[in-house]
Amino acid sequence: MAFSLTILGSSSGVPTAGRNTTAHVLNVHERFFLIDCGEGTQIQFRRFRIRFGKVNHIFITHLHSDHYIGLFGLLSTMSMIGRKTQLHLFAPARLEQILESHYSLVSDRPLFPIVFHPLDSAGPTMIHADAHVEVTSFPTRHRIPAWGFLFREKFRPGNNRALQPRSFAHCADGLFNPSLADILRGVNLLYHEATYLHDKLERARSTGHSTALQAGEMARISNVQQLVIGHFSARYKDVTPLLDQAKSVFENTSAAYDGLTIQID
Repeated sequence: MAFSLTILGSSSGVPTAGRNTTAHVLNVHERFFLIDCGEGTQIQFRRFRIRFGKVNHIFITHLHSDHYIGLFGLLSTMSMIGRKTQLHLFAPARLEQILESHYSLVSDRPLFPIVFHPLDSAGPTMIHADAHVEVTSFPTRHRIPAWGFLFREKFRPGNNRALQPRSFAHCADGLFNPSLADILRGVNLLYHEATYLHDKLERARSTGHSTALQAGEMARISNVQQLVIGHFSARYKDVTPLLDQAKSVFENTSAAYDGLTIQID
């Protein structure tokens, strides 16, 4: 059964004509998990023919607007097309206040239940488990509180128990942090932000981001199987140099683009 990642947005804080802000969909056995929800995410769902009605869990890494501002439109549309199913929202605690403040001023509160799960742990914490997948959050080092997510398949469907469960780790905005290697160890696919080329290392450090070279190094020391880099600064019209830089230390790397789907084996 399916275990795949689709990139809905691969730009950093500023969208471009070809790259939307951050949003990713993980398909686990036809159950869709949305990770971040930048502006225009619902349009990207339509563009790439992914049914957002199948999303029952949303994970927000941190409260910079390019990672969550698309929630308002997405939740409104879900409500307008008749959604009744409960939605689970995992996010920094202040997002609940932001949503409540918004809905106290306007008349488009969703007509379906939203269960809010605040992220507040200082270390790796299991935040969701069902028959198909376990999700662990872990803090990253950004300018504001931020978290990454580790998804581990519970089992492979079918009778072949020799097949190993698959895994995906999502490291959004944050500084290069070798201490995360233990939690990322051996995952099938790692998404790691690569906002800048390494000649902008000081800029990366001052803004709480990583370079493409550091993303490759994170994959190498974590012994992951495959790396995909994204969250590219809008200054880069061609991301080939970022890809080349990451591949110089971790060969099995691909560069995210809007609409890319990676099958996780």
